[in-house]
Amino acid sequence: MGTKLDLLINENYSKLNEIDLHILNFMTNNERLCTTLSISELAKKCSVSTATILRTAQKLNFSGYSEFKYFLKSDNHEGTSIKVDFMEILNQDITQTMKMFNHNSHLQEIYDIMDQAQNIYAYGTGIGQRLMLQEFSRCLLNVNKNIILVPATGELKIMKNNMSQNDLLFIASWSGNIDKYRDTLIGLEVMGVPIISITNLSNNELSSLAKYNLYFQNSFKDKKLNVTISSYLTLHLVLHLLYDGYVEYKNKRLSD
Repeated sequence: MGTKLDLLINENYSKLNEIDLHILNFMTNNERLCTTLSISELAKKCSVSTATILRTAQKLNFSGYSEFKYFLKSDNHEGTSIKVDFMEILNQDITQTMKMFNHNSHLQEIYDIMDQAQNIYAYGTGIGQRLMLQEFSRCLLNVNKNIILVPATGELKIMKNNMSQNDLLFIASWSGNIDKYRDTLIGLEVMGVPIISITNLSNNELSSLAKYNLYFQNSFKDKKLNVTISSYLTLHLVLHLLYDGYVEYKNKRLSD
């Protein structure tokens, strides 16, 4: 593989385990092939899961496999023009997001908590996240569930005083960075308030503190490679899947 990937591996070597090195060794020995493989095809070649491939890419500081793949194409074709297939990136982000949701082993517990919660709160760390939660809130009105939208970090701190272990808090964040509300979040955890994090798939502090986690995949823009992002589509997709799943959960309970 080209020198750029070699440099990345060296820079992040302390983060890599034996499985990561096994994957990267396969890629090094099959450089041209790997520029054409989908994440599922590469996972099969390396006898690992797609989630493992994704974690390896993230350890090299890529947001997802799509960004990693186009980096490989650039590294393998230095000085040549690379056509970025935006539809492929978007399709992989959507496919991976749906797969992570469907394989989440805590969905039944999440639906139970949503159903039993006295109050449901939702906090988005940015404008886009708040807009997606607002749409989620509008949808839940169809099943008589009202979400209290928290507009900002200061309000989250104030509303914490009114929350209890019988309530539920959704937090949607791109990075999972909790620097601005760490004390509030720890306080809620101590109080026993169930927290459901919704973040881009990565090792992040928010998902480690939250009781339940939902993930989406989003390929960030790389200016040099001109790789676009999926906007807020995959975050919206997770919330829509959650709404559909909860409606099905309610209908099943009514029919039992």
